[in-house]
Amino acid sequence: MEQAHEEQMQEQSSEKQLTLSYPPTDPQSYPWLVICDGYDKERQTFFSISKDYFHTRNIPEMRNKVIYTSCDGWLVLKDIDSKNLCLLNPTSKEMMQLPTLEDIADHFICILTATPSDPYNQCYVLFIDPPTFTFSFCQLGDKIFYKQTLQANGTGYVQSATFHGGKIYLLIYFGISGSLSYTAEFVGGEIRFTKLAIERFDESLPADIVCYRDYLIESCGELLLVNQMLFGSYRRKVYGFIIFRMDSSKNAWVQVKNIGDRAIFISERSKISCFVAENGVKRNSIYFTMTSSRFLYVFDLEDDTITKFLPCPTVACRELDLDWVILK
Repeated sequence: MEQAHEEQMQEQSSEKQLTLSYPPTDPQSYPWLVICDGYDKERQTFFSISKDYFHTRNIPEMRNKVIYTSCDGWLVLKDIDSKNLCLLNPTSKEMMQLPTLEDIADHFICILTATPSDPYNQCYVLFIDPPTFTFSFCQLGDKIFYKQTLQANGTGYVQSATFHGGKIYLLIYFGISGSLSYTAEFVGGEIRFTKLAIERFDESLPADIVCYRDYLIESCGELLLVNQMLFGSYRRKVYGFIIFRMDSSKNAWVQVKNIGDRAIFISERSKISCFVAENGVKRNSIYFTMTSSRFLYVFDLEDDTITKFLPCPTVACRELDLDWVILK
């Protein structure tokens, strides 16, 4: 009898450990906030905004990894020590190794254009080194990352990039000269860059605002430019946001005051916008994180207010990464 009870306890323990090695399976239309912390980033906390609930997991494949970006449930991960790169679907546990990129750094911008199962074979992994305009890219099965440099006139850096309508859109900042927009397309194993003749948006700063941080974001078929207004010492305080929409008929950025039933989710490395079906998530709002902060902030586009709350009180106060991920 005691042996049977002990076996049952061991079975239950094994089932619990198996459950904790997978992300939550609750369906939701918007991204999860994933908080990776611990000495070896061994703990992953998945926070659901609509349910105001967090799930703590220990997913072995995500241990000691940095999430660079995601696409439809697939993550681009880098091992912190070895710098090895891979694609991972944490729900299905499918993992695909990528070539080595020796000079990869934390400030690189990463884009995953499609999932590995894309029927048109358009799954590219792209890393961008912002100050050197160097683009490193590969497809599944490639042995190396191929490199190409954008020949931009002037000194600047790639401020933001996103995948929209089959093209990569780039925003390049040239200091007092302002920002210019480019597209990048994969054609015949190379990247074809095109400078866009887009009317520049107003980059003048209101009083007390130190600078903008700009984000290009694909949003339900539209291309958005989100300006985050920063102030204070070391630019650590957020004043608010201004949103522009690309009007292709006018080749201009048009300011948007309302995004309807959509919400925008921004962290240091991830930018996602989608329609929100669940109650408990503020529509017409921007959810964002701040570097080295456990808090989640919400900017309401209707009344221009910012609120904050603590999604998970059990995570460490330091050495944590916060990313937005849609699970599938």
